[in-house]
Amino acid sequence: MAEDGTELSAGEEEGKVRPDRAESALSVYGSGVRTALRNNATAYGFSITITSSYGLVNGAGGPPSSWETVSFALGAAVAFVLVGGVFLGHFRRGSLPESARVATMSGAVDLLSVSASVAVAYGLSRIGGYWAWPLTAAGTVVTYLLVGGVDILIARSAANRTSLAQRQ
Repeated sequence: MAEDGTELSAGEEEGKVRPDRAESALSVYGSGVRTALRNNATAYGFSITITSSYGLVNGAGGPPSSWETVSFALGAAVAFVLVGGVFLGHFRRGSLPESARVATMSGAVDLLSVSASVAVAYGLSRIGGYWAWPLTAAGTVVTYLLVGGVDILIARSAANRTSLAQRQ
């Protein structure tokens, strides 16, 4: 009998965890981390990208005025809406039904979107003056979204050619 008054199962000693329970807990934990990675990778990559681009334009031009910060946000929002409008208007089928494997692989190759977007942000942040703010934000967003589409193509190809992320 255990300290809490419950019966121990056959072969289970007090204070010891059965291996199958530990494996099960580890498996559930690993599955949870994979789910968190799959569901958050793109948003996390975009957060890194937009934060970095703000830092780049801030470092190049000095501390922003309130209006420059607002124009940065507006530049990002307008770019997002414009890219969305173009692709929603031309591709009416909606989002692709990606498998969990492809979604996981996409998160892994999201580095491509982040790298390309930060490179564009670096270049645009060097413009100088007021226009660097909205243009850096817009260029970052457009690049991230367009290269993100390439990320999905790469992820699909990798998912079909590798066993990585196979068990979902």
